[in-house]
Amino acid sequence: MMTYKEITVGRSRDCDISLDPRCTYASNHHGIIYSDGHQLYFKDTSTNGTIVNNHRIKHRIASIRHGDVILLAGKYPLNWNQIDSFFPAIPNYQGSGTIAEMPAYGQTQSPVVNTSKWNWGAFGLYPIWGFFNGCWWAILVAFFLGWIFPIPNIIFGIYGTKWSWENKTWISAQDFIQTQSKWEIWGIVVFCVNVLVFFWWAFVYAAFLFSY
Repeated sequence: MMTYKEITVGRSRDCDISLDPRCTYASNHHGIIYSDGHQLYFKDTSTNGTIVNNHRIKHRIASIRHGDVILLAGKYPLNWNQIDSFFPAIPNYQGSGTIAEMPAYGQTQSPVVNTSKWNWGAFGLYPIWGFFNGCWWAILVAFFLGWIFPIPNIIFGIYGTKWSWENKTWISAQDFIQTQSKWEIWGIVVFCVNVLVFFWWAFVYAAFLFSY
């Protein structure tokens, strides 16, 4: 069996590991896996980045070893059976699984992002939230439908986490979650204020009606 020093991964037919065309968020030439004879490395060359063991990389390099979780575009798992077939001379992959030349942001492993989680920041502040979270078109939605119109608020609440994670480049999953947690506080505050204002106006209106 031939030993490969470098292979390509992506949706393009000319890649060594060719992905299913339905993997639409992955790039045609998403990344490169190469060996120095002792260690394997994954180099991201994509548009939407790659997650290696819960660490997001984009146009950077991560050392990898057998069993590491590699998600292309944060969605599509890379099959280790395919990788093994190209690198038979490196059976143990004694790597650290760390990201090369990546700014330090803590020693603990980043949590996995739950993209189906309700997003209070997007629900309560979707035009402003969208501008800072990779969903600039939220401003256009607010312009035509208004800020406190219930339908877009609910839609952004449901899909906001997914859209933000996919549309903006984040340092890590932990960075993304911490940022959304801050927005969540303000989103809940705005929602509570709106509820209080609504009931206050309802009380004033009812008092006005019963005064006649």
